[in-house]
Amino acid sequence: MIQMGLVVLGQCFFGTAYSVSDASALLVESRTPRAVLVLPAQAHEDEELAAKELQIHIAKMSGARLTIVRGDVPKGLLPVRIGLSLSAEAKARILQQSDDPGAFLIDARADRISLAGNAPEGTLIAAYELLEQLGCRWYLPGELGAVIPKRVTVTMPLGQTLQVPSFPHRHLQCISLDLPWYRRQRLGGLYFPGAHGISLRPKANLKTEPELFALVNGERKDTQLCLSNPEVLKRAIAAAMDYFDRHPDAQWLGMGPRDNGVFCECERCQKLDSGDVDPVTNRRIRTDRYVWFFNQIIEAVHKKYPGKKIAFYGYDALKFPPRKVKPSPYLVPAFAPITQCRIHGINNPICPDRSFYKKTMVEWTRVVPETFERGYYFNLACPGFPFSKIHAVREETPFAHKLGVKGWRVESKPSWASNGLTLYVAARLMWDVNTDVDALMIELCEKFFGPAAKPMGDYLEMVDHAFRDTDCHTGSSFCMPKVFTPARMARGRTLLDRAARLAGGPEAKTYAERGRIFRLNHDRLEAFLNMLEQRNRFDFASANASLDRLYEISDVMVNYRLHPPGAAKQKPSDMPYKVWFAQAWLLYPGVVPSYINRFWAPCTRSGYERTVAKGDLVAGLPDVWDFLIDPTGVGEGLRWYRDGRIGGNWQPLRTKSSTWSDQGLHYYKGLAWHRTVVTIPNTFQRRKVFLWFGGMDEAAKVWLNGELLGQSDAEGGRLVKPAGAFKPFEFDVNGIVRIGRPNTVAVKIINHRLSEIGTGGITAPVMFWSPKPK
Repeated sequence: MIQMGLVVLGQCFFGTAYSVSDASALLVESRTPRAVLVLPAQAHEDEELAAKELQIHIAKMSGARLTIVRGDVPKGLLPVRIGLSLSAEAKARILQQSDDPGAFLIDARADRISLAGNAPEGTLIAAYELLEQLGCRWYLPGELGAVIPKRVTVTMPLGQTLQVPSFPHRHLQCISLDLPWYRRQRLGGLYFPGAHGISLRPKANLKTEPELFALVNGERKDTQLCLSNPEVLKRAIAAAMDYFDRHPDAQWLGMGPRDNGVFCECERCQKLDSGDVDPVTNRRIRTDRYVWFFNQIIEAVHKKYPGKKIAFYGYDALKFPPRKVKPSPYLVPAFAPITQCRIHGINNPICPDRSFYKKTMVEWTRVVPETFERGYYFNLACPGFPFSKIHAVREETPFAHKLGVKGWRVESKPSWASNGLTLYVAARLMWDVNTDVDALMIELCEKFFGPAAKPMGDYLEMVDHAFRDTDCHTGSSFCMPKVFTPARMARGRTLLDRAARLAGGPEAKTYAERGRIFRLNHDRLEAFLNMLEQRNRFDFASANASLDRLYEISDVMVNYRLHPPGAAKQKPSDMPYKVWFAQAWLLYPGVVPSYINRFWAPCTRSGYERTVAKGDLVAGLPDVWDFLIDPTGVGEGLRWYRDGRIGGNWQPLRTKSSTWSDQGLHYYKGLAWHRTVVTIPNTFQRRKVFLWFGGMDEAAKVWLNGELLGQSDAEGGRLVKPAGAFKPFEFDVNGIVRIGRPNTVAVKIINHRLSEIGTGGITAPVMFWSPKPK
């Protein structure tokens, strides 16, 4: 018998605590139905879903399938009434606490059970609460991710449960709303409609109306609109009015600058700005000009549609609140701190970025009444290696609630082996900001991993604390060697091995498979780290084999679907995109291969080709080079490229093993220089030699022994073929390179574009190589 009464949880759950007697409502007895699910004659689809979810899960628990009826209740069966229309007295009871559509009341009495929400959404959540009280959990999507206890007899204690969500709007961007897991985590409310771009009616044409577009370096370009042009405002108002004419029930309209960071430089537009500069990107803040523009649109819209709102991202050049212009209370920003660390929490003492973000959140909530969080619950541009932000969401969610943030639309990635448990914890906190995360994780490990709970709990904690405690702030996977040290990797293997041995009992196969999800990704990470270590010591034969292993395990995980089960389809071309996207992969195929192919494979494959397949390694350049930033561009004039030793207080800086940001340069954008010296062995006296770079962010101008070789992204000089950021390139250095003597390599870094992942400069190994003699 399950003895659960009302739970009262501070700010999230409201109601009066009832004393619960030993009496309980009987749903199933000895696998025989003793209750019936009752729907209104005209049930909403969420009420229909509530009945089906109860029917399916109780059948899985007990083997008994409760009947769904409308109208009369069969004699001898306990009615479970679903929907506010069947529990009219519940409305006043719920409204005493909240008018939130997600709020609900479960009223279990001896003669009936009723589930009622302020809206059908709340009724569906009530059904999930009932199932959770019966012991059901949905930690990951699909049957493997669900915990459904087995019961011969299913009972529910008498009493009432009334709950109100901490946040009215709770969403995870890029996780399909059609995935059953989504609703089971009580996600819902309004979906924040922020957008990149501003619609005009009629549309503007750059060729015939250039004055409507941004002035950039003296030329009108289709990067942004010229907001100070009255015609742009007129057309934006017309487009907004047209939208609300077509969608009169919509509460808001999303708009904002295009996602390119290039803004109008005309005198009138620049006068609208506050003059503030983002200390992270060293670029001007543009919030005031857009708030000025949005204020006028919303004022015009309110003449016909009072109360409508404009939603926009507090993102990049709009991440700080306005300084000169008072925003309308009908403007709704969503915080999107993409140019700051996305790993740590706001109270983490090792992360100044998040402390600064905390201050920004406070400032925004002081100037507008409604704000949203639009952050990141994944490691940006990472191919889905083990990752956890539980340490961050457990402190940031309550803080957002304290500030009065109304909702969440946090960017996520449906790589469930990497991000799934962070998303689970985040969803629970969105519903109840007072959730005890420690207790939640203990319960998760016990229910999900059974006898392997202790080692699996220790492994998950190790991953979470590795990110929490490591002083690195770069996105993608550049800091993985620093986060997952050899000691941590060894401990992880030991814990996962122990978990595999302990998985036993009636559900041994299930427990073992759940552990395998995390073991597969740990093995992927191991292959990746091996590849980096091997190519950093110029063992490209081993690095290439590790890359093959990385692809092999990635393919297994991409083709492993948690929901629905079966072989995954790689592309949505043979099915509707909505259906394809509602699948749940261990690794999301939309990003996993692309990030490996973009950042990691080109260097490894190219290095293998040059030092194994068709050539030999001549000399590998060191990891640590002399380094000097050049913010004013004086380096070439002062001939920092010249041969031999030069002064100037150069500092040692790692290249292939660490990013600029993780060595104190903090998203530095601008010019900088690397210099080093290498000696070529005499054995290559009569062989052709090339200078090869495995990758660069974003471009490099290279000199050897004081002579210019060329620029990585531009035709000409001794460059064999131009290459973009993170791609290998090489120079023919015959006639310049000195065999048997020291050679000076000087590299001018050209790094002006914003890097959201915090890299810069030399990002991969550098070497001299020689084609095999014919």
